[in-house]
Amino acid sequence: MHTNNSYPFLYSAEARSKWFMYPDRGGYYYWPTLYLDGKDRGSSAGLWENDILNQLDVNSDVSLTHVGTTYNPGARTGEVKVACYNGGSDQIDAAVQVIITEDSIRYTSANGDTIHNGVCRDMVPTQNGTPVSLSAGVTDTVIVPYSLGASWAERNVKLVVYLQKMTLQPDSTLPCYQGTSVGVLSFAGVDESKLLAARDLRVSVSPNPCRTGCEFALSGLAAHGARVTIYAPDGRLVSSLDAAGNRVSWDRAGVSRGIYLYRVNAGTATAEGKLVVTD
Repeated sequence: MHTNNSYPFLYSAEARSKWFMYPDRGGYYYWPTLYLDGKDRGSSAGLWENDILNQLDVNSDVSLTHVGTTYNPGARTGEVKVACYNGGSDQIDAAVQVIITEDSIRYTSANGDTIHNGVCRDMVPTQNGTPVSLSAGVTDTVIVPYSLGASWAERNVKLVVYLQKMTLQPDSTLPCYQGTSVGVLSFAGVDESKLLAARDLRVSVSPNPCRTGCEFALSGLAAHGARVTIYAPDGRLVSSLDAAGNRVSWDRAGVSRGIYLYRVNAGTATAEGKLVVTD
């Protein structure tokens, strides 16, 4: 975003207000400036790549998982629905931030740039986000309605969601715990091939959330000969199990609490879902 409203294709009043939530530098605000995980990383753009790569290596006890986010292309509206899980030992009081961004915006700015990516279009519902309080080991689901402007190109729009502490810390940061970014058209509906797969293979998991383990019950034309794989949010393989008939039992032993993803493959049919593990 640009801080001056004379740049209408780049300006966002909410994003500017968000910027002023952070401490100034001796009474002034400078741009361009990178705020990464709630910390001012300076105005030296040449250093930003290393800052970002280093921060990506930092583990988090918090996970954010889309569990029902929707988008209706006809109405250009939808809902962000994310499950927020606190896998740490301390309570987290924060806010779920939903930012709508757009890539590939063609506009000649003062510095000569003609294409702009990641431009903030809206902060939903405002720059303050949606408050959430997570006790240790607790999952809470937050639902935030949103809409797209008539001129925004859907294929270039992303929903950026992150959890941020809104109380300024002694080190002058507003720390972020976790985040995710997904193209809005990913939530536009289910295509025909997925509907056919759903007919061929259906999966139910019980109990979910689970403590010691759970059972996957498979039904449909492709229920037999299936394999169940369970993944951590970072993509790490947790378990791989072959079905005995139309059921698969999973023992949670050695697996930390958190939100995991499962995938069931049977021939050409695939089913996916979310598995919550608690203590």
